[in-house]
Amino acid sequence: MGYRELIDSLRVECEEKARKIWLEAESEADRVRADASRRLDEGRDGRERSQSGALKILTESILSEASDKARALRLVTEKELSDRLYRIALNSLRHMREKGYKDLFSALVNELPHYEWGTVKVNPEDKPIAQEFFPDTEVVSDSAVSGGLEVTERGGGVRVVNTLDKRLERIWPEVLPGIMDEIRILVEKET
Repeated sequence: MGYRELIDSLRVECEEKARKIWLEAESEADRVRADASRRLDEGRDGRERSQSGALKILTESILSEASDKARALRLVTEKELSDRLYRIALNSLRHMREKGYKDLFSALVNELPHYEWGTVKVNPEDKPIAQEFFPDTEVVSDSAVSGGLEVTERGGGVRVVNTLDKRLERIWPEVLPGIMDEIRILVEKET
């Protein structure tokens, strides 16, 4: 399965959405910083005659609060972006069916351990292909499967999920940091 193809597909489909979300987060962080700066100016104006130690404590407190707010906002924004990217990736899986899908399906079948399979669950479009690979097995159509297959042993003891959805789910924690780094680089170039 082409993980690089998945990453390229995600980059193409989500670059604009990611940039918009990121710019909104940066804008909100700038607003928080500006508010902190305004509060610092007010603090300085009102306490010019007070002790410099008290002003330093107030300054540190306001800056710390602003920094915490900006950090929390960034974390929430990154989580929302991550969730959106994952949904885009799931929706992109159907594009993997466009070229050479029979070879991909064959590779997924060849990864299976050798058991007497009782049922094979596949996308409705894959039913003919699945019947070729599993002629003596019940083939069940499930539109929730974007591609690949889920097999269950005749006795029900072994079940293997080798769907595109499950593979994306497994690889996502490894792929996401690289995608987020690329998005950060794109946003930094534009700001």
